[in-house]
Amino acid sequence: MKKKRIYIAGQEGMVGQSIYKLLTNKKCHIIDCKRKDLNLVNQKDVYDWFKKNKPEIVINAAGKVGGILDNSKNQMTYIYNNVMIGFNLVNASFNYNVKKFINLGSACIYPKKTDQPIKEKYLLSSYLENTNEGYALAKISVLKYVEYIKKFYKKDFISLMPTNLYGVGDNFDLNSSHVIPALVRKFHFAKINKKKKVEVWGSGVSKREFLHTEDLASAVLFCLNKNITETSLNIGSSDYLSIKELATLIKKITDFQGNIFFNKKYPDGVKFRKLDLSKIHKLGWRSNIRLEDGLKRYYKYFQTLNLK
Repeated sequence: MKKKRIYIAGQEGMVGQSIYKLLTNKKCHIIDCKRKDLNLVNQKDVYDWFKKNKPEIVINAAGKVGGILDNSKNQMTYIYNNVMIGFNLVNASFNYNVKKFINLGSACIYPKKTDQPIKEKYLLSSYLENTNEGYALAKISVLKYVEYIKKFYKKDFISLMPTNLYGVGDNFDLNSSHVIPALVRKFHFAKINKKKKVEVWGSGVSKREFLHTEDLASAVLFCLNKNITETSLNIGSSDYLSIKELATLIKKITDFQGNIFFNKKYPDGVKFRKLDLSKIHKLGWRSNIRLEDGLKRYYKYFQTLNLK
């Protein structure tokens, strides 16, 4: 049987790298397309690329991502770039007869205040967390576009909503990173420089669920091999803990001997966010990498980067 041509948008990013690696190991036919080769924000460029390369399967792992502070300061950039990237990819896939489209979104699309764990049907049931509203609105818009195409044209298009992610290729810039890379960097350099304390943004009481990108890649592969009737699925893990517990765990893994200071001047974001995974579990997929094991590997990876 002829292997289908797969395009992973954002294949150089943290999520895209994991998907690319897994599908390559499975001997899939992946179309190489680097960031410099295609401007996903430009509609004409995207259409021309699809017309020339004719992908049969598209995985959208592209987009502008960042932590709470960067999101809150750059709402316009986050909504514009992510709407344009998502709409261009979905629209080109629809118009150029892509057979299967997997759109990767984010758990931040769900309301600020909602029942826990969060079911897919809770989307748009209340208002969003304001610190990442622009990003969330963009992801919601793309999800709904995918949903409409699936509903009205019976296309095999689906959105996956992963929880907080970490893995190889992560962003360790303290001005724009997510919580895990920020904490790993802070604790590592505090240890190296023999600091007495590490500052953690927020109160530490917020609780989050974390998923390794290799687990997300396995979920993507799982969905590639199934004809799924759902329009969207939550993807998460069994690891749900407070930021204080996370900081304590990273302190242990990095072997930092000092104290932790929680700076309440910085926002916490949503207080609680745990995804309901009953739908994806019923289909037969579960995460495999426990947080502590994943973080130990992650810290070893961080040390190879030789950051200053």
